[in-house]
Amino acid sequence: MTRSFRLTGVILMLAAAVACGAPDDAVPPAATPESADAAPAFESIRKVDVHSHVFEDLPALHEMLRRIDVHIINICNPGTDGHLEFMHRTAKALADAHPDRYSWASTFDLTTRDEPDWAARVTKALDQTFADGAVMTKIWKEVGLELKKPDGSFLMPDDPLLDPVYAHLAERGKPLLAHLAEPREAWLPLDPDGLHYGYYSRNPQWHLYGKPEFPSHEALMDARDHLVQKHPDLTVIGAHLGSMEHDVDEVAKRLDAYPNFHVEVSARTRNLTRQPADKVRAFFIKYQDRILYGVDRSWRPHRNPDVTPTDEQRANFVEALEAQYRRDWAYYAGSGTVQYGDAEVEALALPREVLEKFYFRNAERLIE
Repeated sequence: MTRSFRLTGVILMLAAAVACGAPDDAVPPAATPESADAAPAFESIRKVDVHSHVFEDLPALHEMLRRIDVHIINICNPGTDGHLEFMHRTAKALADAHPDRYSWASTFDLTTRDEPDWAARVTKALDQTFADGAVMTKIWKEVGLELKKPDGSFLMPDDPLLDPVYAHLAERGKPLLAHLAEPREAWLPLDPDGLHYGYYSRNPQWHLYGKPEFPSHEALMDARDHLVQKHPDLTVIGAHLGSMEHDVDEVAKRLDAYPNFHVEVSARTRNLTRQPADKVRAFFIKYQDRILYGVDRSWRPHRNPDVTPTDEQRANFVEALEAQYRRDWAYYAGSGTVQYGDAEVEALALPREVLEKFYFRNAERLIE
């Protein structure tokens, strides 16, 4: 077993008992369910955030994670922006310095994909990341929506070029965290009431409505499904509910069809809150062994090297991340009506056993 969050389970459970003494005023009022006494205490269940991006050593963050008992798997991506070595080095350093709070997921170079022996070089590089402690590997939406083949067509997730990489991950027993496609909303007209309006209005390059040259959402889902089908020994974790966040029934179809497919909820809990609570609750209970927790919060100052973050900005990031963890907990563990963002929604009141699987047991089992 590799050194990871799995090795610190007993320590974390003891830490959770101590953390229960955290002051009540540490809980943002908006994150408190009306019937909070029906839910397990927030600090009583440890939490593995399987999808966040932290690329600076932030002492206040380490303290917060210990206080509320969260372990982050730090995700490196993309493989094309020139920061690959920096991300791997920084993520490794955080995990080495704070093994009780951080693990990391590597990614791989895609800029030289058309050169001879690319797959051999990538698998060798991935092996080095695993030797350095990486617990899984990430593939990002640039595959399918940005990168082109020599003939000008898009490089799709199930392209034979990528098969040696997937096969190697399966052989090594390392999961593939797959962020493929965008929310279906990306292919619809911009809607100020849409859940992803803010993102697409600020990042129009990923808003695909009226751009028929790009693959459709359905085509990308088919390619992702084909990838999963072609590699039955590869554990595939669909990031962001597998880009099917608009309807848990669509996720369920894939979980039924592909035993090696799992999903995590990062940045898509709000999509769940817009679906009937009884439907979402039944989904979590039926597929309790297949769903993982994450938030997809980012602190990546290396992307803007000419600007040094202020201490206030760092503090704001830590505060916002804790508020996100507590807001999510209120929805998943609480009962009655809770405030989630600007909406009042019905909490799921998931059973403790389901919460434990969702928040940490599934991550422990699937990701070494």
